[in-house]
Amino acid sequence: MELIKIYQGNVVSAKDLHAFLGAKSKFADWFRNRVKRYEFAENKDYQRVSKVLDTPGGKQETVDYVLSLSMAKELSMVENNDRGREARRYFIKAEETLKNIQQNQRLEYWQKLEAVKAAFKDYILGKGHSEENYVQIDYEGRKVLFNGEPLPDEVLPNILLTARSFAVEMSKEILEENQISDLENISKTHQYNHEDVRKLLKQNTGKLPEDYNPDQDIKKLGE
Repeated sequence: MELIKIYQGNVVSAKDLHAFLGAKSKFADWFRNRVKRYEFAENKDYQRVSKVLDTPGGKQETVDYVLSLSMAKELSMVENNDRGREARRYFIKAEETLKNIQQNQRLEYWQKLEAVKAAFKDYILGKGHSEENYVQIDYEGRKVLFNGEPLPDEVLPNILLTARSFAVEMSKEILEENQISDLENISKTHQYNHEDVRKLLKQNTGKLPEDYNPDQDIKKLGE
């Protein structure tokens, strides 16, 4: 049951929340007082949004605020009434649902990476090389991606799991197409592809792999 609409899975309209809670004060006063009293921060806990409406009296600006689920939950709690408690429980459940979705999505990215790594390893083993050779070649590629000591794959955020999958898959495709078999050229190909993905990430996000913080260890999801 949708008590209050949650947009994009993680934000709430302050006006919708104000209406649901049945607050006695006017919206603008209610919001301003809550922000001041509980020290919420703009662009962290909430964002101001406005639009201009055509009315019989002319154009009129209407203002709302987009709230994080955390802020919406706290505002509900401090209302200290049945409606507030109901809304708080609703937002707690929404946070849990969002966390599960994010974890499932990350697990999918991880499984994709593991699959392409396994195919890449099989190619190397199929050319008569060892598993130790594969580990070293992949490590050298990861070092290029991070321009130094890499994060373990287990703690990569989603975007870097995707970047790694792309680089490894490109390596496998190029190696298969050209039937490259010597270790030196296999390693160079893998490094070149990680370098290309590094550049692509910078072009599209303005960030480099080493700018990202590690995520929770994929093997500990759900704990």
